Amino acid sequence: MWKKKTEKDQETGGGTPIPTQIVSNEEFPPLPQTPDQKAVEHTVKALADKFADKLGTTRRDFLKTTGGMATGFLAMNAIYGCSYRVSEDEALDSAAYAEGMPRDEFIFDAQTHHVKDSIKGPTMFRTLTGKAGINPDLAGVKPGPDTLHRGNFIKEIFFDSDTDMAIMTGAVIGPPKMHALPVEDMVGTRNIVNESSGSQRMLSHGLANPMDPKFLPEGMDYQVNELKIDGWKCYTGNPTGAWRMDDQEVAYPFFEKSLELGVTNISLHKGLPLPGRFEKFFKPDDIMQAAKDFPDINFIIYHSGMKHMMTMLPPGQSGIEADGYLPWTTDLCRQKMENPDVTNIYPELGAVFGHSVVTHPEICGHLLGQLNEAFGADHIIWGTDCIWWGSPQWLIEAMRRYQQPENLQQQFGYKNFTAAEKSLIFGRNLAGLYGVDVNAARNDIPRDLLSQMKTAYIESGVEPSNTQYGWVAV
Repeated sequence: MWKKKTEKDQETGGGTPIPTQIVSNEEFPPLPQTPDQKAVEHTVKALADKFADKLGTTRRDFLKTTGGMATGFLAMNAIYGCSYRVSEDEALDSAAYAEGMPRDEFIFDAQTHHVKDSIKGPTMFRTLTGKAGINPDLAGVKPGPDTLHRGNFIKEIFFDSDTDMAIMTGAVIGPPKMHALPVEDMVGTRNIVNESSGSQRMLSHGLANPMDPKFLPEGMDYQVNELKIDGWKCYTGNPTGAWRMDDQEVAYPFFEKSLELGVTNISLHKGLPLPGRFEKFFKPDDIMQAAKDFPDINFIIYHSGMKHMMTMLPPGQSGIEADGYLPWTTDLCRQKMENPDVTNIYPELGAVFGHSVVTHPEICGHLLGQLNEAFGADHIIWGTDCIWWGSPQWLIEAMRRYQQPENLQQQFGYKNFTAAEKSLIFGRNLAGLYGVDVNAARNDIPRDLLSQMKTAYIESGVEPSNTQYGWVAV
């Protein structure tokens, strides 16, 4: 059974700073909470009661503080082992917490979402996934009040997290009238944020569907020349017209026209397939040939090509094999290692980092370890898939604190990312692809109007909501 995460939080007395259950954006059925996740949730609440009592506050209020965030990682370590750098001092003392945070990061999120105003419920794909039978559980769900629109998006992304810049992206599923956020609205958000802040805080994808006869060339010309999009977002598994990246009759004219228009960044949803006959089109086995044939295009592979959420289980529980095999992602990494001269493929961490890090840190270790070995830290792209997860702050801190489990380092040779490598992943890699001057941005952003509004927001005493906006299994 599906339930809105916001409703579950209300029933259970509020959410936790770190999610203790996989959240779905409706593309896939959410998995039930695991015994370990239940144990983490119980431990978070127990520790929060203990710390709140010491500080003379309530559990709910404490969990909205920086100490509450640290408590989440303490609970993760208690259940999963020591995968996160965190101390009890950080939970009890905001100064100690601040002391441990990096000072010079530039965080640029490659994957953020909200929905158009006409969608009045917490939905992204309900019309398609419910009524079309892809996720029939959603067909009869009645929309309710929601916070997935532009205003709350800005709050969650820029006020409640350390994110400096973000890309507005969308889902190219179904015809344009069914898009949860049409390209005009995507570009509108970019323009509103940048114009109101007085500096460049957002970029926007265009939505590409080379199977649509109206897209090439007219639609491409319109999005590039009129809307001034910054790159393309594609769904090769679009139910209204699936395609492959190595299709010389469909994909290659699109790539050629993109180069002609000066657009060199193409982001593709790979992995996390819609179920049924479209699944094969989400497989990343068509990437390498396209990358070889179009070396001047950067192919940014959203979700790192990971196949499904069943990989998010410990070895021996019908998901990941004992040798660390992650369906499709491991295949993608092997292809890269067999073709070391191909340097224009960039795996992105949206959704799969969040899913793995709250399900089993060892799975996250395999994901990061394999990507690092095959592509290198200078090719891994930071993305969060928020606003579905609420504020991306917990994801940012999870990456900051995460360290490879000792057993994975010994058995597989995985290496921890250095601080400099994490800095590349967090934003400098993406900035390089989109021509963003990081030094100029770090000079402009602290003085812009958005930063001033964030300061006023923090000084007002408003605390983060600890809300995730997707769906969970109950």
